Amino acid sequence: MYANDAQLARAVKNGSERAFEELIRLYGGLIRAIVRYHLKCMPQYAGECENDVLLSVWQNIDRFDPSKNSLKNWLGAVAKYRAVNYKRKYIRELSDAELTDEISGGQSADAELLANEVREEILSLLDDLSTADRDIFIRRFILEQPVEKIAAANGKKPSWVYNRLSRGRKVLRVKWSDYHEK
Repeated sequence: MYANDAQLARAVKNGSERAFEELIRLYGGLIRAIVRYHLKCMPQYAGECENDVLLSVWQNIDRFDPSKNSLKNWLGAVAKYRAVNYKRKYIRELSDAELTDEISGGQSADAELLANEVREEILSLLDDLSTADRDIFIRRFILEQPVEKIAAANGKKPSWVYNRLSRGRKVLRVKWSDYHEK
């Protein structure tokens, strides 16, 4: 029906429900596989996450740039990062429940397993960054420290941190696209 992914994305961007159905037909399995892989320890959230991925695609299709990436890779990235966000949300919920359990004397092994899985996945993504950049990414996106605090810890200006984050994102984009082309 559509000659290429760029035309399909353009039709979805123009609000064509038929084009969106075609996108789901073509790439729904990919989205489902990525979400289920990343949420294998939390299958109860997979369906909800898949729906969130599709909603995010519908709302943000204008961010897709066919000159930078294929639609398949872009959808895969959306699915992966949405699933990782679900894991983070679940970890926070478990951490809150764990605090309650610790007060009453119990421990949550699920929270620790899931936290370790997310930590390993994130660290494997950050392997291609320099040690300094990896530290900045961990402090900013895992520990959620403000840029000003990271800059002060390194004796630099906040603009330096933003530059390092920007360059690191470029490295990660290349790594992500290389990973999906294999």
